[in-house]
Amino acid sequence: MNHKRLLLIILFLTANYLSAQQKKIKIDGIAAVVGDQIILDSEIGQLKTQLQQQGLKADKLDDCEILETLMQEKMLLLEAKKDTNIVVKDQEVMSMVNQQIDYMKAQLGSLNKVLEFYNKKTRSELEEELKKLDKDRKLSAQMKDKVLKDIDVSPEEVKTFFDKIPKDKIPEIGTQVEIHQIVIKPKASKEAEQAVIDKLKEIKKKVENGASFRAQAVLYSEDPGSRANGGKYILKRNSPFVQEFKDVAFSLDKGQVSEPFKTQFGWHILYVEEINGPERVVRHILLKPEIGFLDMRAAEKKMDTIRKRIMDKELTFEEAAKEFSDDEDSKKLGGKIINPSTGESLLDLTLLDPKMFQIISGLKQGEISDVIKEKDRTGETLFKIFYVKKRIDAHPMDFQKDYPKIKEMALEEKKNKVLEKWVNEKIKNNFIQINPQYKKCKFKSKWIK
Repeated sequence: MNHKRLLLIILFLTANYLSAQQKKIKIDGIAAVVGDQIILDSEIGQLKTQLQQQGLKADKLDDCEILETLMQEKMLLLEAKKDTNIVVKDQEVMSMVNQQIDYMKAQLGSLNKVLEFYNKKTRSELEEELKKLDKDRKLSAQMKDKVLKDIDVSPEEVKTFFDKIPKDKIPEIGTQVEIHQIVIKPKASKEAEQAVIDKLKEIKKKVENGASFRAQAVLYSEDPGSRANGGKYILKRNSPFVQEFKDVAFSLDKGQVSEPFKTQFGWHILYVEEINGPERVVRHILLKPEIGFLDMRAAEKKMDTIRKRIMDKELTFEEAAKEFSDDEDSKKLGGKIINPSTGESLLDLTLLDPKMFQIISGLKQGEISDVIKEKDRTGETLFKIFYVKKRIDAHPMDFQKDYPKIKEMALEEKKNKVLEKWVNEKIKNNFIQINPQYKKCKFKSKWIK
């Protein structure tokens, strides 16, 4: 699922949840209580909607299974709050909160419409609600990672898992593809780059003369994830930021403002607000040089030329990707796109985002797409070409051909069993109450004593 679709699902569920809280529990039945955590009937419906949006058919979605999933999440949250080694700082979730709000502003048109959508009066009120929800999600995820961190499966376990599947119930594997890409990003002119550098130097001078860096970030920064928060981030050496950004952050003393520096996102200046041991609280301002019509045309022409050279067999697609592509993640692999959750290069055709599906589904093995113009999730225009290096059409699951996928399924089953065992232990020490209408459910864990 692509980033935008996933974010929209999260936002949709959050909006429904907040709306339910406004209406109070008296008009929404309680499905279950786990410790001090309440699960409403409406949450079951919301999760069902999410799963349907991810491609599951309605007749395969059982309310009992969904309720158990929600109870597991609440138990993970309860235990995470007890575990002193699991900590999620409020500042850590603010980036996600600001991203959610900024994304919804772009979708709905204004902050007022976002507040109306969430049934909130002020941004700060909305921020507090979203911060709590996002913090709970992070706590649950960290607890789950802790419970399952050392779980793996051996080849023997994978074979045993596969052999247990009845012959008449061997699942069909959908069409899979190995896709390579070349991405060209339009480059700004030297004049546009210099204009941004000059502007950042001007802001730096203002700050050094007493102006608030936070206020300048709110006014000028083009980073949607931090602008509303005054450009603030909390960094450690291993934080998931580009290296150039971290290098500058850890080279400055408290109170210093950097010279303008460049990353893949644009030009920045950075201010170190606090140094707390291995952590640095920083603020930054991001400006992006304006991309003009001629810059756009030059990028498109460059992509046309690259494609022609590949089609004329002057160089292979992989060679061209390594030499010319602007996508840092895939260029080192000859343009190969990897599934980040599995590390595999074979991708399920039906799980590609709709636009890519439309392009790739019409290509045979060995074919190259036309030049595609599209926008990335930040709104930047890109030019791309895709190459289908391998295509495996739909077929019954085969142990040799589909070993990575079978291993993934076997590992998921093992993790589920470990989690069920962990939940059963925790049930003994926590208050559990389930609405009578769900007491006939055949839960995997011992929720009903």
